[in-house]
Amino acid sequence: MDTANRDRKKAWEQQQRKLSQDAFPIADSLLESMFEAMDEKVEAAGCDHTLRFTKSWIAEKDQSAAEVLAWLREHGGFCDCEVLANAADHWEQNR
Repeated sequence: MDTANRDRKKAWEQQQRKLSQDAFPIADSLLESMFEAMDEKVEAAGCDHTLRFTKSWIAEKDQSAAEVLAWLREHGGFCDCEVLANAADHWEQNR
């Protein structure tokens, strides 16, 4: 791959990352807080294959449940452990 192609690829990757960041449903710092809280809760109590900890966190932080849950589901977060395994991974790669 020549330099021009590498530069185009890098520019495209940066553009895609920016699009992903713009689609985050809440501020980056809140996403980080949510994923940290989910990690602690799932580690302590395990996952019951629901979004109980995620929904609880959203309510405690007074965030839009519909918007956050839609984004999580779009990125494979259908239960608390999948929020950590899938949505957190997407966030980490694009933050």
